[in-house]
Amino acid sequence: MYGLRIQHEVGASSQDKAGVLPGSKTVPLKSVGVDVTIKGFVANVQSTLTYENQKEVAVETVFVFPIDDQSAVYQFEADIDGRHIVAECQDKEQARETYKDALKTGHTAMLLSESDTSGDVFECKLGNLPPHGAATLTFSYVTELTTGSEGIVTFTLPTVLNPRYTPPGFEMSPPSSDAIHYTDIQYQIRFVTKVEGQHLIKAIVPKMDMLKVDLAEDKKSANVTLDDTTKFKFDHDLSLTLEYEDVFQPTVILEKGQNSKEGFLKSDVVMMDFLPDLRSVPELIEAEFVFVIDCSASMRGDRIAKAKETVLLLLKSLPVGCFFNVVAFGSSFEWWFTSSMKYDENSLEEALKLQKVLDANLGGTEILRPLESLYAQPLHTAKFRQVFLLTDGDVSNTNQVITLARKNATNTRIFTFGIGEGASTSLVRNVAKVTNGLATFVTDKEKLQNKVMTVLNHAMQQPVTNLNLEWNLPPGCTAINIPQQAPVVFKGQKVITYALINGVEHLNEDTQCSAVLKGDIGKENSIHYTLNFDLMTVVKSDDSFPVHRLAAKTQIKDFETAGDDSKKGEITLLSMSSNVVSRYTAFVGVDKDKKELVDGGRLVKRPYFYGYLPMGYAIAWGDDAYDHIYESTNYGSDKSDRKSKANYRRRGFSFSLGSMVPDKLRNLFSRKSKRKSVSKDPSETSRRADSMDNMAECMDEADDCMALNSKELIGTLCDSRVSQDDRKLHPSSIEHDGTSGVMTLIDLQKFDGSWVLDRELAKAVRLSEDFLKSKLPDNLDTSVWATAVGVACLQKKFGSEKTLWELIEKKALAWMSSQNLAGKTVSELVTLARDVLSTPP
Repeated sequence: MYGLRIQHEVGASSQDKAGVLPGSKTVPLKSVGVDVTIKGFVANVQSTLTYENQKEVAVETVFVFPIDDQSAVYQFEADIDGRHIVAECQDKEQARETYKDALKTGHTAMLLSESDTSGDVFECKLGNLPPHGAATLTFSYVTELTTGSEGIVTFTLPTVLNPRYTPPGFEMSPPSSDAIHYTDIQYQIRFVTKVEGQHLIKAIVPKMDMLKVDLAEDKKSANVTLDDTTKFKFDHDLSLTLEYEDVFQPTVILEKGQNSKEGFLKSDVVMMDFLPDLRSVPELIEAEFVFVIDCSASMRGDRIAKAKETVLLLLKSLPVGCFFNVVAFGSSFEWWFTSSMKYDENSLEEALKLQKVLDANLGGTEILRPLESLYAQPLHTAKFRQVFLLTDGDVSNTNQVITLARKNATNTRIFTFGIGEGASTSLVRNVAKVTNGLATFVTDKEKLQNKVMTVLNHAMQQPVTNLNLEWNLPPGCTAINIPQQAPVVFKGQKVITYALINGVEHLNEDTQCSAVLKGDIGKENSIHYTLNFDLMTVVKSDDSFPVHRLAAKTQIKDFETAGDDSKKGEITLLSMSSNVVSRYTAFVGVDKDKKELVDGGRLVKRPYFYGYLPMGYAIAWGDDAYDHIYESTNYGSDKSDRKSKANYRRRGFSFSLGSMVPDKLRNLFSRKSKRKSVSKDPSETSRRADSMDNMAECMDEADDCMALNSKELIGTLCDSRVSQDDRKLHPSSIEHDGTSGVMTLIDLQKFDGSWVLDRELAKAVRLSEDFLKSKLPDNLDTSVWATAVGVACLQKKFGSEKTLWELIEKKALAWMSSQNLAGKTVSELVTLARDVLSTPP
């Protein structure tokens, strides 16, 4: 969940600091508590952090944590040695100055701000925590719950924060200090979730952890708690799913404003969730499909195996006659075809050859360049392109990627997939949002294939354009939609929207109203969905203003994704009036009542740099490690071709150390290694160069880390292939030749949807080839019979995996319908094939 660091110490001498190893420092965070209240599709989350400073000097601690990009952080408070402080929402620069001034004058202060480069990373600072002092920091946020097309509602508490890859040439302001990530520390976390109101609860299912579920007899409420004996390690998200009895029943919540408040919180706000009927929306007749696949080193193992299988499914499920292409990316990118190819037997055969050798061997995660290359290529079909972006990585230039996607949204729709724990919600959600696509998150324990195939069905749907939400209100009432443009809609997807309602307080008898969602489908079709409700009988919300906060956050994100700073003033004003932090604001609080100020002596900076290890382990290194790495790499002996050490440190140098790291790498970075030990012997230099080659692979495995950022090294990463020795070290990286029964059957299908009656098909359905041929109906072509057998096998043996083969079946049935069926119907042939599968010899 949380990256921790001790940034400054006050009042300690240089002698006190000399020789103190970063790994031996005491982490002041002692406990974490999380209280969640879920009402319908809204979760209110309160996180409590308890700190104790056991040192003889004042310290500043920094707490870095992930929050879903759409969450609204609206409260930040602290209790410090019996005094209560409530932070104010201010302009971010002003808040930072307030915080710095407080530290200089010896006051205890706190600062909570969103990252300048990504909306899903927050930093909480507690400065001048007195010696042997204690502090409890509490921050609250509200978030929408996601609802899948199958009606499953998911709540996720983000607990994993991955390092952000910085592409070459991307200038980024250095952090205020470097971090020590103590994700190997296990905390006795208190996690309590209350589910109440609005919907009857069928079931609550934890995804991974030992969560105790207590469901009330009336099914109207439930309590969920983490097992008290569990030591939680922040290397995976806490998540649970809810099944409501009436999940698709429309809900309207009216949250009254308060006259005592100013600005946004003074108005009434309506939140609506509804499921428009889009069964009449036609499919795209022509389209171009481009699959953008993350092949960075952190995708090794199960993730790349899932991605390979997913690419196979996508390729097999494409409609005949479309155009398609695939680009694999990491530090570099590789197009499978120079331009998108028409989907036919030859192009599919070539693509499948490349799919079989797809590997996680392209270094770091650099998304911007392959997207730039994508947009530079002309469209090959009817003015519309569908992009599937699969990535587990996080990048520092998130805003640039979003801006590029927005500029090309008129002809390209992107469906994004965040793979694994800690995928950037800011990147994944907003790239999809600005292109009218759909964002999907898949944890390491979930099946990527199922979710991708569900989204492919959505991608086959012709886009609904010119969406607009219109209101029919009683006299004297008006509505302002938030955001002004209605959100994109897909079949089976719940839509949540907000509106400011004025004049409700003056209503008499006429309280009936309706919201009408309208949109165009192509030039000839349209949708028209109406939601009727009574303003006086809708669900009322509580005094913490969760609906107001979510509406404000929705509007803020809509402004922020405009692509420039033109809305900065409006964002700042809305943020401060709703008390919802934004890109341009921050929470700041100062303990001004303390009579005896903390010694305001000089602040001594202790620079460390990030050390990331597999499964969340971490080690921090000091200046001597930087210098040793710098020298041991022989990084540019010619001064004219040499990066400055300052720039080298500024960019950061991330690497992993774990059970699979070669011993020589361990030795190279042992704590005993110092600059003065660097040998000038040529053979020693060569040995260190070999060590650095091994280190480069270890860096990539950790999480797309930037490493040395030179053309020579990047080229090596891009062209490298996993050696046999490395495959032994990482058995999960070995190519997965074995596939499941359903995947084997899908793999055998031809591009047009048909199967061939041969030994391979017989083996897949577990019958002999001779037996299948003996059951061939008179005058029926063998390929038609084989296709009927293939469809029957999918239906009969793999019914639970229908999401995977639904489009495979559809294409097969369409092909059969175009063939000579020897006087029988498609349904009759499939039924006959099912009977054959049921009565083998």
